[in-house]
Amino acid sequence: MNLNFTKIKGVHQLGTVPLLTGIACLLAVSISSCTKSDNSSNTNVPYGVLSVVAASPDAPAADFYINSSIVNGAALTYGNYIPYFKSTTGVTKAGFFDTGSLTTIAIDTINIKVNQVYTLFFANLVAKHDFLLTTDTLVAPANGNASIRLANMSPNAPNVDLVIGGKVIVSNKSYKQVSSFITIPVSGNDTLKIVQTGTSNLLGVVNAVTVQSEGVYTIWLYGFANGTNGQGLNANLMQNALF
Repeated sequence: MNLNFTKIKGVHQLGTVPLLTGIACLLAVSISSCTKSDNSSNTNVPYGVLSVVAASPDAPAADFYINSSIVNGAALTYGNYIPYFKSTTGVTKAGFFDTGSLTTIAIDTINIKVNQVYTLFFANLVAKHDFLLTTDTLVAPANGNASIRLANMSPNAPNVDLVIGGKVIVSNKSYKQVSSFITIPVSGNDTLKIVQTGTSNLLGVVNAVTVQSEGVYTIWLYGFANGTNGQGLNANLMQNALF
């Protein structure tokens, strides 16, 4: 089975369209059976799967490294993300560096386990950065449904709710809290709103979203309340998987 991975200096990255069948196969016990089209020497090594979200308001465009291997092709910019890629496992150095150089932005260690799927959120100001590693439990929603979770990556925003179609889907998430995936009915051209908990005070929005049947999504709030120069509150959406 071809997982549509691109080989980048020892790291294998999924294409921009999440392939759930690829992830499921990747997490099988015998990874080599899923990667017969990959002739690299390390296809028999067990892997975890990781995505990376850039939510640090004052971080420059970055290259992301796992140990000594660069992951991204294009620069990773604030508010964006790197889709799932295969990562070596164990206690691993995760580092953000100025694009095209080895000038350090932030480095920390994360623990990646075999056959697990994760998202790493890089948040707060660089000088006091936070790394938040979540375990992503990707379960196929029933036909006609999708699932979504909310991540609050704004250091000074109030607690937040996720509202879709006028209904509160997730409620009362503070900074660095990530909800579980919640099942929602499929609908087209919805507006996803992140509001202050218990109010209609809009903090972040993703407009005209088509939520696909059997899709799995993450929406995150980032930036600062009352932030200026591009550091105000905003939201973005990632499709984690499509079954």
